[in-house]
Amino acid sequence: MIEHPFMPRGDGSLDVKLSSEEAEAIRRVANDILDELKQTEDPGLRRLFPPAYKDDPDRNEEFEVLTRDDLLARKRNAAEAVVKSIDRGKNKRGTWSARLQEDVAQAWLALVNDARLVLGTRLDVTEDMDHDPLPPDDPKAPQHNLYVYLSALEWALVEALMVGLPPGTED
Repeated sequence: MIEHPFMPRGDGSLDVKLSSEEAEAIRRVANDILDELKQTEDPGLRRLFPPAYKDDPDRNEEFEVLTRDDLLARKRNAAEAVVKSIDRGKNKRGTWSARLQEDVAQAWLALVNDARLVLGTRLDVTEDMDHDPLPPDDPKAPQHNLYVYLSALEWALVEALMVGLPPGTED
């Protein structure tokens, strides 16, 4: 991964620079999320739609009826925005770059977070998981290493988005 893939601009947008392979991997992840959102009963998606009322099935069902369609639409919109931004970006000598307006940068953050949640569920990630990449011959390497990569990308994106926030207070 490029050391600082996201560079904040003064207007709330970010310039992003990745390898062409990274951009294509993120595009695949976005398309995978779009496909998986069509199968809402997939247990790998349970982290994307956590119960609001674990101890009250009736209230939880009512909550899901009221919120599920909106959540699905927002997740689909984020994934679609990421795909479009990658398609509009520029590929040059193995490097992909683009300028992400603030709403698109937020869509990237939502998508990367959703992808990490789905992968983390499938990998049964715990807090004490080793975040070092696995060797390519390890059968768990593709998903584990994608999780590690997305974690680093999410951190870099959060840091870049925080640059425009007002400073916090000490209280």
